[in-house]
Amino acid sequence: MSNPQTQVKQEKQHMSCHEAHQRAAKSVCSVCNNRRPQFERNRKKEFSYAELCAATQGFSPKNYISEGGFGSVYKGELCGQKIAVKQHTYANQKGEKEFKSEVDVLSKAMHENVVMLLGSCAEGIHRLLVYEYVCNASLDQHLSQHSRTLLDWPDRVKVADGTAKGLLYLHENNIIHRDMTTNNILLTHDYDARLGDFGLARTVTEGSSYCTECVGNLTYMAPEYAESGKVSIKTDVYSFGVVLLQLITGMRTTDKRLGGKGLVEWARPLLREGKCQDLIDGRMMNSHDCHQLYWMSRLAGNCLQRDPEKRLHMSTVVKALNQIGKGCSCIVRKDHTLLISGTSRSKDDSEESSQSEE
Repeated sequence: MSNPQTQVKQEKQHMSCHEAHQRAAKSVCSVCNNRRPQFERNRKKEFSYAELCAATQGFSPKNYISEGGFGSVYKGELCGQKIAVKQHTYANQKGEKEFKSEVDVLSKAMHENVVMLLGSCAEGIHRLLVYEYVCNASLDQHLSQHSRTLLDWPDRVKVADGTAKGLLYLHENNIIHRDMTTNNILLTHDYDARLGDFGLARTVTEGSSYCTECVGNLTYMAPEYAESGKVSIKTDVYSFGVVLLQLITGMRTTDKRLGGKGLVEWARPLLREGKCQDLIDGRMMNSHDCHQLYWMSRLAGNCLQRDPEKRLHMSTVVKALNQIGKGCSCIVRKDHTLLISGTSRSKDDSEESSQSEE
């Protein structure tokens, strides 16, 4: 008869191997075969400007990827590994602060849903960051009305799930992102989401908040941040709620179809009244899962509470999205615990679930 302790140890080893296999499978894009680099904690490389200039062919326009909040991003290749190089535009005190913040935060981050920092360059006036290359652009490009292919419903749910897991990882490591937007969610061709652009991110004491200057995209900002500069993990939760709305509606936060209103302002009455079918992206009117739409809309409403104390913790959001993905009803009680049930929901359960504020 086997020793119970030995059996538990073997089961844990089996689970670890299984998780390692899953991570390895996710490290390679099934469409373009782009491979994630091996993560080496606290071994970030210092690159020379000449190296990065050569890797990007002199920062050639043909290698240009995007314009971030603090500089341009270029694709490159070093030793057979595809990379993304971000040039910080401002070689001044503010630019130096954002540069150091991104290095400090990402040097400690290791998660499948967080972009990987490979190294940096601080040579003369040059400030560059070297990341893994994420092969399928950012979420905002896929939600755009000009996108060549429609991001289908299952992939939207998958992106929401991956983004929430990445954000939870940051919060568990006392990191506030502060710039959670669709532009800063990078995707693979398998629609694995990776959070990027950590120029505004800050490390804080667990459960604390602080006041700072109001920077970032105003349309994603929680009320307390926009009004008084108060920042906590709950400001990230609010921004994630905006991202959820965008995944549901396919709209920008300042879309012309909103009649001059912001996305959150336009959506609040619909969320409050449970009119989720009025929220759905018109391009997928007949191809979404109505059940998942209903519960994702309710989840968005809970993230968008005006009172930060009433917003969900990201651990609850991750659990909820996991259950929604399985087709379960996921009711958020007033104490922020979840009540999981089958695909049907009772009237009593619905009334117990918290609503977005007016």
